[in-house]
Amino acid sequence: MKKVLILASAIAAMTACTSDNFVGDDNIREANGQAAISFGFDVPAVTRATGQTAAEALSNQFIVYGEKNETDDGKAPTDGNLVIQNYLVKYTDNTAYTTTSNTKNWEYVGIQASSEYNANITPNSGTAAQTVKYWDYSADNYVFTAVSAKQEDITAARVKIEKTTAKEDGNKVYDKGYSIVLAKSGDAEPYTYPDLSKLYFADRNEITKPSTAGTDRTAENAYGGNVTLKFRNLLAHVRAGVYETIPGYAITSIKFYVSSAEAKLEETSAFGAIAPNIKAENYVGTLTVTYYNDGVTKNQPKVTASGTPNTDLILGTNLSTISTSTPMGTAANAPTWDTSAGAYTKVLPQINNTTNLKLKVDYTLYNSVTGETIKVTGATAEVPAQYLAWKPNYKYTYLFKISDGGNGSTGGGVTGLYPITFDAVTVEAEDGQAEYITTVSEPSITTFGVKDGRYVTGSNDYPKGSDVYATFMEGSDVKEPVLSGTGSNVKVYKVETSDQTNFPITEASVAEAVAENATGTKKITASDVTSGDATNFTAAPAKVATVPGEDGVEITINALKLTGVKAGTYAIEYTASTAWTGDHKTVYKIITVQ
Repeated sequence: MKKVLILASAIAAMTACTSDNFVGDDNIREANGQAAISFGFDVPAVTRATGQTAAEALSNQFIVYGEKNETDDGKAPTDGNLVIQNYLVKYTDNTAYTTTSNTKNWEYVGIQASSEYNANITPNSGTAAQTVKYWDYSADNYVFTAVSAKQEDITAARVKIEKTTAKEDGNKVYDKGYSIVLAKSGDAEPYTYPDLSKLYFADRNEITKPSTAGTDRTAENAYGGNVTLKFRNLLAHVRAGVYETIPGYAITSIKFYVSSAEAKLEETSAFGAIAPNIKAENYVGTLTVTYYNDGVTKNQPKVTASGTPNTDLILGTNLSTISTSTPMGTAANAPTWDTSAGAYTKVLPQINNTTNLKLKVDYTLYNSVTGETIKVTGATAEVPAQYLAWKPNYKYTYLFKISDGGNGSTGGGVTGLYPITFDAVTVEAEDGQAEYITTVSEPSITTFGVKDGRYVTGSNDYPKGSDVYATFMEGSDVKEPVLSGTGSNVKVYKVETSDQTNFPITEASVAEAVAENATGTKKITASDVTSGDATNFTAAPAKVATVPGEDGVEITINALKLTGVKAGTYAIEYTASTAWTGDHKTVYKIITVQ
């Protein structure tokens, strides 16, 4: 989930005089003359998390930079022509329409920043009071960018803002970004650090003059009309949850590793994984801000932070509280979170991440009836790097499912959890997995659902009608799903049971049902639906090269897509290219659609 603050700048024709500054197409220019540029809200934008208005979130002020293209020959200049030189814009309630430059309680005319404030803004609006700016109808387009930080942080040089020539696309005019230097203040501890929760960047907004007359200037983002600036907080938000689906047992303790060899120190008792990140707490360094221009995502701020990344990600300690009286959660919509109530940890963005998240855990299983315990060590999972490209003002949730058939060791060189069965023959169940649901197994399967263009949660695991995506990993490599023919490695089963109490559907029981391949009535049936079945999907399972990200922005990664999944229980089977332990090559993942 993301949160975006929407700030609109209303551009109104408020004066009746004429000016030589307004030359160009008289059919487009408003009949009543000059249109003053003013900033304000079209609607009272509110953050989902707090109900806080955008003005409050932005500390009632922001800094705007504006350029225009006013060439006569239609060729873009090598640089934009400066219009607004990092003007300070301030919000004051109940002041709308008191001046021609204020339509929504935001004003820049007459504001004069202090010398201490201006010293940390490059370029700055100067020592004189800021003057009114008007639309130039001879210009082909305008571009606005903006940044907001706590005013005390700027004055005290904890935040220094510079408009730079840094560009995502070096040939694109007006794409100039920002360099933000963050520093602590004070002569000794405790130092004062910049408030990153108050550091916002607006999307780059380009408004192009229409080629025909009669444009509705009242429309949002129309030339001379309402300009919408979308502000995104610098920080990304991350949380992790773990749940288990092992029949008859509860997980009553868990310990996380931060390397493949050594367990994390017990006294920290926090969720831990190998994942590169730069901690936001007390961060000082330089942020480089450019704007996306990759053909899919455009104009959003793209933030990279200086500094050496931490090799491990340490989140909350809430998982250390599980016990025989308060065991781990048992459903995707009710996991045990790393923090109380599933609160997020704030982190700096890492939009260029290329490193997987690696999880390794030891845990203890407990049967409340007999008091039996089983200790499992070294269970692992990996999340593809593509799912860790954290962006500003986005929220990321990672869920890990521990199931029977996980790849940890229970001692004696035996790998995995296998149900005790009594029969004339023994059947070894294959390894299972954990969920982003991601799998705790080797190989791992990561899944998530999308419905109506949005990530979906809230059921165990997905609501009916979802498109479910699955990616497959062997070690650190994302593997291409092949559904038929030579080299096929993925199958999809519809799974049913006539007795969920005595014959629950689990990774291990499905593996056994598939392996039996017996005729006659079985308590658990696994029907191969890989080729597609209208009773289960709206389109046959297929390989795709991209998966949807937040806001519909695609992530490039090979994946399996199950389209419009109908209610029921399904198993995704993946056969690895080589065995990872013994002769084990096949893993299963159960998904429930309700």
